[in-house]
Amino acid sequence: MVSELDHSRFGVVRERLVHWIWLTAFHKLWVEANIPAITKPSLLRLSQSSKKRKARDATGSMKKLGRYRLLLVALIIVAIFGGLSLRSSSADQDNNRGKPPYQVSHEVSAPQVFGEGVISTVGDEIGGAFSPEGTDFYFSQFVPYTTVPRLGLLCVSHYRDGRWQTPEALPFSGRYLDYPPKFDPSGVRMVFASSRPLPDGTRGAIRIWEVERTGAGWGEPTPLPSPINLAGSAWNGDPSLSANGTLYFSSDRGGDGNLHIYRSRLVDGKYSEPEKLGSEVNSDFNDYQPYVSPDEKILLFSSVGSGAPPYDHRPEELTGGGRPYARGDLYVSYSQDGKWSKAQHLEHGINTEAEEEFPFLTQDGRYLFFSSERSDFTVPMTKRLDYQQLERGLQSIFNGHGNVFFVDAKTLGGPK
Repeated sequence: MVSELDHSRFGVVRERLVHWIWLTAFHKLWVEANIPAITKPSLLRLSQSSKKRKARDATGSMKKLGRYRLLLVALIIVAIFGGLSLRSSSADQDNNRGKPPYQVSHEVSAPQVFGEGVISTVGDEIGGAFSPEGTDFYFSQFVPYTTVPRLGLLCVSHYRDGRWQTPEALPFSGRYLDYPPKFDPSGVRMVFASSRPLPDGTRGAIRIWEVERTGAGWGEPTPLPSPINLAGSAWNGDPSLSANGTLYFSSDRGGDGNLHIYRSRLVDGKYSEPEKLGSEVNSDFNDYQPYVSPDEKILLFSSVGSGAPPYDHRPEELTGGGRPYARGDLYVSYSQDGKWSKAQHLEHGINTEAEEEFPFLTQDGRYLFFSSERSDFTVPMTKRLDYQQLERGLQSIFNGHGNVFFVDAKTLGGPK
């Protein structure tokens, strides 16, 4: 699906096409008519000389003149089309000037692929965060053929010359499993989860790390101290920061073997003892990947049921005919009078039978972004799949690996 997000990219292609048509048409006139054919005196000379030729030559000349006239008409049409196209492209650029490049002019009432072919590819892309200006998109690219722990690169794509550029790995990423990042409101401080070892060489856990960007570039990541990265805990991840520095994250602390969402206030520059959110958010299953809005009014997260028989899960969770692994769905909760509301299962095609994960809102609150592994492959298939269809599906972006999607934040619906 092509969205208006890449409309300026098509405007450049359209402009080049118009120029190519002009050059081709003029070249044809030059070769066949030798230039004078397109001027009025030259046409008169051709007409006068044709009277002195034989009927066969006269017929040939008239055919040539007919072709010249058609070419002139074509040039006029191209000129009109080109002018309208260029004016349209210019108008689009004027309309988008000063707006973040992810913003589109139409309503996005159903999820659309973001950055198709550049950010969302046949690979496995998940999560993400924009720079404050919206011109840099950060996400993780997972390598599908590595074992546990997987290899995940933190990547960034810059918006330049009217399009998202080929992603590049961040200088401190590329050796371990690095999960999608989040930023503080300034866009200077990045937090992310990673399997990388501690400075003393200790391995074997997912921990939360932070890194800052200066004028010289990115620094070296450092792990958050206790009580965030709790000693003996195998998972502390999925960090998200509010405007006042409060940290929301997921952790396996607590002893029930599941991940749950915690909150830690920043007091005098230090994180306080994390508090587990209530049953309005956390369930008996795995609740993780929280995103909190800067004002702490909206909380988005993913929840997934058990991956073993009898596959218990939240009643709203969408499930398919096959269940080779547990698949997450997205939920939203709203802060009302200082308390989180009962989590709502997201609708409008956001959740599917596939994995949906890593939700977040753009800084202007206009769009919900998330990752999804939705594909054309379901179990059982509604129609038999042959080998050629399988190959086409595997080579498309809808091959079951993660892609990034976006939809209007209005689809969240608000508190109930």
